[in-house]
Amino acid sequence: MRINKQIVVTDWIKEKPRLGSFLKLTLSSDERRILRGKRLTDCDQEIILQLPRNGKLNDGDILSTNDSNFYVEIIAKTEDLIEISSNSKIELIKTSYHLGNRHVEVEIKEDILLTKSDYVIENMLKSFNVDIINIQKKFFPEIGAHSHE
Repeated sequence: MRINKQIVVTDWIKEKPRLGSFLKLTLSSDERRILRGKRLTDCDQEIILQLPRNGKLNDGDILSTNDSNFYVEIIAKTEDLIEISSNSKIELIKTSYHLGNRHVEVEIKEDILLTKSDYVIENMLKSFNVDIINIQKKFFPEIGAHSHE
């Protein structure tokens, strides 16, 4: 779907509208932090993000635009990740400490840690008593303590 006029994304909306057209915007975890600037939707439609600075883009968010007939839906991109697990909780805690010490983004689940695929980090992880596998999935890292979000 190509739209001839400039589409400007202005805000989040709470509920998905029943009427209107949707442009899908697939973004990585890094790209979901940037709330301003030009983007290309999944159908190559150029849009401009001009969102309030006090938010973040999440998988499934619906955004309003300057055209009341068009909305943008945010889709989290599948990324190359390292899944880290261990039979030892203390080993996972040590691993998360060392990842944090290197300012590596981490998604924390009940029994696993996830981080972006990186050969340097993967080599470091080999020195711990953890199992690592390379996977592809959507990545939702923890928000840091000093985050401005």
